[in-house]
Amino acid sequence: MLRQFPYIKGSVLLAAALALTAPAPVAHAADTVDATVPNGTFADPVAPDNGTQAGHADWSPDRTGVVFGKGLAQHPQGYQAASLNWNGAPLSLRTRLWGVRKGSTVTLTWDDSPSTYRSCTPEQVKDGQTYNVSLIVDGPAPDPQVTTAGSDSVGTANWTTGRAFSFTATEDNPMVSFDSAEPAGAMSCGPLITNVAAKQTPAPVDRKVRKEQLPPPKAYRGNDPLEPGVAVDDCEGSPTACTFTVDRRYSYQYYGQTRIVGEVYLNCTRNAVTDDRKLEVTEPPYDSLTQYYALKGAPLLPSRSDLSQSRPNVAAQVAAGFGVAGGNTAAVSTSNPLTWSRTTSKPLDPVIQPGEVSWIEVQPARERVVGSFTNSRNGYRLDATFDVPATALPDRYYQRTGPLTEVELQRCGASRPTADTPDNAAGPDKRLTPLDAPPAGLATRAVPLTP
Repeated sequence: MLRQFPYIKGSVLLAAALALTAPAPVAHAADTVDATVPNGTFADPVAPDNGTQAGHADWSPDRTGVVFGKGLAQHPQGYQAASLNWNGAPLSLRTRLWGVRKGSTVTLTWDDSPSTYRSCTPEQVKDGQTYNVSLIVDGPAPDPQVTTAGSDSVGTANWTTGRAFSFTATEDNPMVSFDSAEPAGAMSCGPLITNVAAKQTPAPVDRKVRKEQLPPPKAYRGNDPLEPGVAVDDCEGSPTACTFTVDRRYSYQYYGQTRIVGEVYLNCTRNAVTDDRKLEVTEPPYDSLTQYYALKGAPLLPSRSDLSQSRPNVAAQVAAGFGVAGGNTAAVSTSNPLTWSRTTSKPLDPVIQPGEVSWIEVQPARERVVGSFTNSRNGYRLDATFDVPATALPDRYYQRTGPLTEVELQRCGASRPTADTPDNAAGPDKRLTPLDAPPAGLATRAVPLTP
């Protein structure tokens, strides 16, 4: 994985852009929302006020480097800070921007300062310290540098606030990286960063994605990719193993494609007729998890398409998260539950006029649910998509009538199908229907109707 710097050509231009004290707006304010940066102020772990603490939760690698306590960091808002050099080595700190979708426009902001570590030398901090900030992507990428402000004395911070870096996400949950460019000889004297935040203009919802071909699930352990099946098995371990959270920006209700249900009734008579019928309509569920297993050649059992039967704990977690998203935070009774499948039966008695054909169409109400499973115990995350019958949106039933087609008209005008009449003029031993003997003394004869 390499680093990419979209829109900027050359390290000089990028450095100038990063030196701005306020990020340039990337979209109208109404279109811009916050993007999650876990532990952006490096508050976890808590360091002694004037000391350091190893590690930095939610950043990778999480067991390398240290955070500076509030007093040692000297940030104007009292934040802790992460050092990009420690124990004689330059460090890289990476994190994912969860919930950011491919195609979204993102502005990353942060604050930086030269090190306040007391073992620094005046030469190391007087002209500032260098580091890179980047978007991790596949393929080659430039590698420009950013320089902090300088400090006139060792142990004194000089914070620059509101650095900014804008890019378009090339994948879901993109990863950003801060990498020290200070030499190994700098020992533990390296740039400090904190107050990392992000805003995004979310990519538009793609409503052309078919429910039969949903986006594949994606799983992570911390910031590292994980085989989705591992996360599914983890969530299925118990009813409360994972928490499902709905992404409302990409979840929506919609009407599916209309389809004919039941029979088509043709009236070839001279009078109107009433067709008493019982209509039964079934709406099945679809989801990216069952599709993932089917495409792997290992469909789920006992149902390859109904997650509530094959992975009931996972399905229950989705239902609970759906209820919370709908305002049912206590996960108790609700008038809008998530329904995995639905079968509707209804009696109908459409009247068909002479020379017309009648049929029933249904346009199903569907619910596209996009969200993530998380397990705080082991840092697992699983992004998945579900498409189920909508409860709060009614199905549409259409009673359709129309003229007969040419073929149907020919059928209506055709002779009535029937069987041949037995030939009773044959000999008595070959007759299919026996005849009574004629009255005594009266002559009889047989005359064929169609000679």
